[in-house]
Amino acid sequence: MRFTVGYALAIACAAMGTPTAVSAVARAESAPSCIESDNDYKLEWQVSWSIYEAEQRNPDDGRAVTEVDLPITIDAPLDKVWSVYSDFRSGLGRHSFLKDIIVHRTCDEDGVQVTDFTALEDIPMGPITFPGHTQAQQRLHPDENYYTSDTWDIPNVTTHQVVTFTDNGDGTTTVNEHLKFVADQPLIAFTADNGVAAHLASQEAVKADIENGTL
Repeated sequence: MRFTVGYALAIACAAMGTPTAVSAVARAESAPSCIESDNDYKLEWQVSWSIYEAEQRNPDDGRAVTEVDLPITIDAPLDKVWSVYSDFRSGLGRHSFLKDIIVHRTCDEDGVQVTDFTALEDIPMGPITFPGHTQAQQRLHPDENYYTSDTWDIPNVTTHQVVTFTDNGDGTTTVNEHLKFVADQPLIAFTADNGVAAHLASQEAVKADIENGTL
C-alpha cells in the first residue's frame, strides 16, 4: 500500500511542478525489487518471523545469551570465498543438520540482497532426531565484504550471525563467523554446543571443497 500511495503522491506533485515531485519519484524508483516464491512453508515462515520480530522489540526478553567467534582461513582469493560462502546452499551436504533450503522471497534493497528462507534440518537430540524448520533471513553486503543472518527455531531459539571476509594479501581469505545464540536458560548450553559444532563442521567442509576445486 505505501508504494501505491507514494506513486499517487509523485503524480500529484509532478502535475504541480514542485521539487517534491522529484523527491517522490526518486523514492518510488528506489523501491525494493523482489522475487516471490510460493511454497508449502511460506505461511509458517511468516508466522514464525512475526514472533521473531516481536521478540526483537521486547526490552524484557529474559533469555540467556552465548556469543562466539569462529575464524577460518581459506587458501583462495576473497571474491571466490565470498561467492561460495555467502551462498547458503553451499551448506547442503556439508552442514551436519541441513537437509534442504526453501526460499520464500529475495529482494535487492539499495545494493543489499535480502533473502527470506526456511532451512529444513534433522537436529540430533540424544537418541532421537528432531525435524527442525529454521526460519531465517540473510542480508548480503558485498561492497563491504560481510553479511548478516538471523534465524528463529522452535522452541524459541534465536541465532544472530555477522560473517566478515578479510583479504590477507597473500591469496588467502579469513572468514569470521560471529554467532550470538539466544535461548531459554535450560536450552542455552545445548543450543550453543550443537550450533558451534555444526558451524565448525560446515566451515571445514566448505574450506576443503573451495581449496580442492569442488566449489
